[in-house]
Amino acid sequence: MSKITDKDVFAATANGDGTYNGFKLAQWLYEATTGKPLSDEDAKKLVAEAQEKAKARRDVRSPGS
Repeated sequence: MSKITDKDVFAATANGDGTYNGFKLAQWLYEATTGKPLSDEDAKKLVAEAQEKAKARRDVRSPGS
């Protein structure tokens, strides 16, 4: 089985239309730093958690906006 990090980050995450896949980026970064693969499902969970944390930080900085 090939590793996502066998490709450079741009090739591994490209959608082919000039945009990039954030879930694939999370997988690439995880594998690059840990040496372990990250499943599609776990990548989606990781990104969702990060989005929720970012939203909570924004809400704290600007309550009532």
